[in-house]
Amino acid sequence: MTTERLAYEIVRSKKRRTAAIKVEPGQVRVLVPHWVDDHWIEGWVAEKRHWILQKQQRLAEQGQAFEIRIAQQSEIPFLGQTLRLTWQYGARNQVDRVGDQLHVTLSRRGSRPEVERVTDLVKSWYQGQAQSYLSERLQHWQQITGLVASGLTVKSFRRRWGSCDNRGHISLNWRLVMAPADQVDYVIVHELAHLKHFNHSKRFWALVATFVAQYNTLRLGLQCRYPLLYF
Repeated sequence: MTTERLAYEIVRSKKRRTAAIKVEPGQVRVLVPHWVDDHWIEGWVAEKRHWILQKQQRLAEQGQAFEIRIAQQSEIPFLGQTLRLTWQYGARNQVDRVGDQLHVTLSRRGSRPEVERVTDLVKSWYQGQAQSYLSERLQHWQQITGLVASGLTVKSFRRRWGSCDNRGHISLNWRLVMAPADQVDYVIVHELAHLKHFNHSKRFWALVATFVAQYNTLRLGLQCRYPLLYF
């Protein structure tokens, strides 16, 4: 009987003194000091195989609860709320939120499958909401933290919620508006903290904790929502 080999990424660092395995949605990373050889890593990962598989299974089970299904009367997330999705045909494409309902109107002139068209319109609605909401929250946290980004881009990422480059420009994933508002705020504070500490050092996390004390809980909550990154 052969055992399937685990896929993992090796990340070496001259600053790191200990080895660690990080199991994340869709990937396993082995973080090691720069001098550790591949043979040792292979043996260590083999020893940890059962633990890694258990953690992957747990993440997969948690993630199933956050998969989005586009169907009549299905529920979709928006900033910690649940919106009920419905659609009908009309003169032109349109999306309207009324309370806890999201109504989509489909133009009769479209030829693509109905669900595909609804999905595209819902995505466009999310993107529009994200552009205004994330900009507003970034301004809010800039005032509180005193850390000011050089600019903001709201875009699509497939493996992350946000980033900050070495010029101080912050990019945020439009899919963040499908997460609760406190998780959105955590991501924004996280990226702003990189303006002062362009790393994930103890000082970086201490700065994040100054403004978001429960950051670790919020970070774990976002990990469970990884299926949203593929909507």
